[in-house]
Amino acid sequence: MGSMRRVFPTAALAACLALLAVPAASLAQDPPAVVKPELPEGTVTKTYRFALDVKPGQNLNLYDYLNKPGERPAENGWIVGFRPNLKRMDGSTPPVDDIHLHHAVWLADSRITFGAGEEKTAILPPTGYGYRYTTSQRWLLNHMIHNLTATPEKVWIEMELDFLPDSAPAAASIKEVQTEWVDSMGGMPYPVFDVKKGEGVAGKLTYPKDTSASLAGRNRKLVTRDGTLVGTAGHLHPGGLYTELYLTRGDRTVKLFRSNAYYYGRAKFTSWNVSMGVPTDKWRIAVKKGDILSVQGTYDTTRAAWYESMAISPAMLTMQPDGGIDPFETAPDPTEVLTHGELPENRDNGGRPNPGLADPRKLKDGPKLREVSIKDFLYRQGDLSLPGRKGRPPVVKAGKELKFVNRDPLREIFHTVTPCKAPCNLSAGISYPLANAQQVDSGELGFGPPAVTAAANRADWSLPVGSKKGTYTYFCRVHPFMRGAYRVK
Repeated sequence: MGSMRRVFPTAALAACLALLAVPAASLAQDPPAVVKPELPEGTVTKTYRFALDVKPGQNLNLYDYLNKPGERPAENGWIVGFRPNLKRMDGSTPPVDDIHLHHAVWLADSRITFGAGEEKTAILPPTGYGYRYTTSQRWLLNHMIHNLTATPEKVWIEMELDFLPDSAPAAASIKEVQTEWVDSMGGMPYPVFDVKKGEGVAGKLTYPKDTSASLAGRNRKLVTRDGTLVGTAGHLHPGGLYTELYLTRGDRTVKLFRSNAYYYGRAKFTSWNVSMGVPTDKWRIAVKKGDILSVQGTYDTTRAAWYESMAISPAMLTMQPDGGIDPFETAPDPTEVLTHGELPENRDNGGRPNPGLADPRKLKDGPKLREVSIKDFLYRQGDLSLPGRKGRPPVVKAGKELKFVNRDPLREIFHTVTPCKAPCNLSAGISYPLANAQQVDSGELGFGPPAVTAAANRADWSLPVGSKKGTYTYFCRVHPFMRGAYRVK
């Protein structure tokens, strides 16, 4: 079968710099231990790769079948371990603030089996469990590779598998698990929500509990058979603190597990330099047909807004009951372990001095304008990287609007206008700039299928200009090296 590709532009990650204290004492603790289950005898570890050309500034959601040699195993067996990665063609791993794995999802016969974000949590079933694999399955890869630069790239999307072939004696005793995909938006193709600075309670917002979206019930997943949960892990975006997986039976609800985000380095709580907590390999929860699984995701709201955020908690469910506690009678074990420690590629470089960006507060007035074009990865008037008159902030009258128009290819390159605190002129990364000024945002200016992409399905947007005189700055969340300014008079 040939390759099937559909272009679904996707969301950018909110970029931000951590300058404040840790908001949750529990998350300030040292990360738990990295633990790897024992592999059955006969397991073979091998890396499978899918090649992809990445366009300048790309943030597209693509679908491809995996059919070629080297893209998936060539014999029947069991997948007893999965680790995702992204590599350049020379074998190096690109820095997260250049190009990164926004997400990848592997589907077997239309069922989500594995998912990954830039935190790259490994999927490691407890010893004795595994995902059934056959060569007759149709495997589809949904991938969102985010190129934060204006340079084209060629990359490999990798899955390193611990694979137990059927020919191995241990294969006869493996117990099958499948993935129950539990996300906050009910399985939407693009399951995101916005978190505004200052929202929620005590500096944190839990989605959907603290919002009107809690009435929609989109974060709920029906359990269709009796079985046993044997694993789970949370997925969040920068700014995320933890996910919580719940089980509802009738009028009773109990928390099954909290997956905390353990951040590393100086940009705590604002970068992809993070590991997510997972249960120990002894964690077992008995579930019944008709139960409801649900997820809540909690974000810090003291630093910035987090646009296009996620809260996902996929769980491993056995095909038949296999013991496990009744969570309404016995409290589930909250102990966390990690599947990996700090990843060097996720060490963020944002927020350092950048001599290529001017301090717009010190520049002369630019022309009086009502519209700014965005083209070739530049705000064409007032871009902080432009020299001379083009770099001067355009002047806008207090209380009016300033219109922005994306004039790059509208189905390939999306841009945002996102306010940040002046001067907003340090180096770009996932953790800088922050969406920490006026709490408005253009959305991603461009076009794509509604509800499937991040595209706002418009080419322009008008920024409401306040009454306070001064110089104001903004950036592009998709390409955070882009900075602009305007002046209110």
